[in-house]
Amino acid sequence: MKRIKIDSVEPGDILFTARPGTSKAVRIATHGIVSHAMICVQHGSFIDSTMDGVQARNLQRELFRDDEKVFHFRLKEPVTQEVLSSVIDYARAEIGARYSLPEAGRSVPAARSMRKPRTKRQFCSRLVARVYKKAGIDLVPDADYCSPEVLRLSPLLVEVPVETETVPPQEVKWSKARRNPVKATHKAQNAVLAAARSVDPDVESLNDIYPLLVNRPDADPVIAAALRSSGYLDVWRMEIGLHPWRYDQSLIEQMTGSQEDLREYCIGTVREAYSGGVRFAVNLVQLYALNSKHPRESLRLQIELYQTLVQNDQRRREVAYTWLAEHYPDDLKRYMEQVEPHSAYWYSIVDRVEPHLAALSRHAVEAEGGTNVCSSCGDEPTLDYRLVNGAETMPGVPSLRLCDDCIRNRRGMGNVLVRFLAAS
Repeated sequence: MKRIKIDSVEPGDILFTARPGTSKAVRIATHGIVSHAMICVQHGSFIDSTMDGVQARNLQRELFRDDEKVFHFRLKEPVTQEVLSSVIDYARAEIGARYSLPEAGRSVPAARSMRKPRTKRQFCSRLVARVYKKAGIDLVPDADYCSPEVLRLSPLLVEVPVETETVPPQEVKWSKARRNPVKATHKAQNAVLAAARSVDPDVESLNDIYPLLVNRPDADPVIAAALRSSGYLDVWRMEIGLHPWRYDQSLIEQMTGSQEDLREYCIGTVREAYSGGVRFAVNLVQLYALNSKHPRESLRLQIELYQTLVQNDQRRREVAYTWLAEHYPDDLKRYMEQVEPHSAYWYSIVDRVEPHLAALSRHAVEAEGGTNVCSSCGDEPTLDYRLVNGAETMPGVPSLRLCDDCIRNRRGMGNVLVRFLAAS
């Protein structure tokens, strides 16, 4: 067995596969060499649409037979981080959407003359093409109806060498016997979606549940019960149970396994120090706002969940940061994600998680005619700081540009701020 090396795949990359069995029929019908498409959304994580619906999966657990073909593509022209984030956000927003076999069938050349309804349901190539289209990138002429082969041949994509590694038989056996948080997540999500669809059959993705709760208060007890009974609120405990050292500084220092494996894990974590988990903060802020206008038990339960997820994400980041700082400081300087304050990407995050701060800093930037001003008051000179304890103070805010007075004030308010590594 083999798998794709996760360090070779970047967020936004598209992977195509040609598995045996029914996928052969897809390749014949589409006159192509591939039958499935999936999009990478984070280091080691991808999203695709299968008969189980749209789900996020772990690339390390996606195993292929040695003779199976895998193809790796990415955009010919790199896009900005904020555009890439939009692509990924759109993909995550589709999680839970059901698979449409009839519409997938209408994407083949032989079905060109058939009526083509454009529903919210998904199939693999539609999902990938649609999320790029929503971000303003037309990979194919018709994002609603394209086969994996048509997507593969997009003039906007370029093939890159696929890198795989052999998975030893003992690891395959161990992986099958081990608890799988990804499968547990899928099962819980499907249970919650089934409950929502019992109230409104038109619910597709998890995001559709929020307007349902607003417009149908009678859905609240049904969904709240499903959140509790499905394990949806507790899946995160499985990850911490399997990897407690990722969240505890003393435990990571006691690890006796491969130092190089630990190093690679920590590098992968700090590479996405903020972008990797910002979705938790975005969801939390949106849940706060929605629940303030439309109080619901289901929303309250999810607020508690996302408060925990934001905290866990912070702990995971800081454990990896500290371990690298102590053992491989040069790696930390090289790989640590530092979001420059007042950049377009910074605003794309802060607009969603702390809009008042975004408005305040924009006013300061416009008033002073430059971005090198304090995020809070507009004064100069300034230095850039990353926010260490944002989970407690400003969830999702990755960094601040501050003058001497404001750094003292913010530290007095409990903000833990550390100078950017490049400025140390």
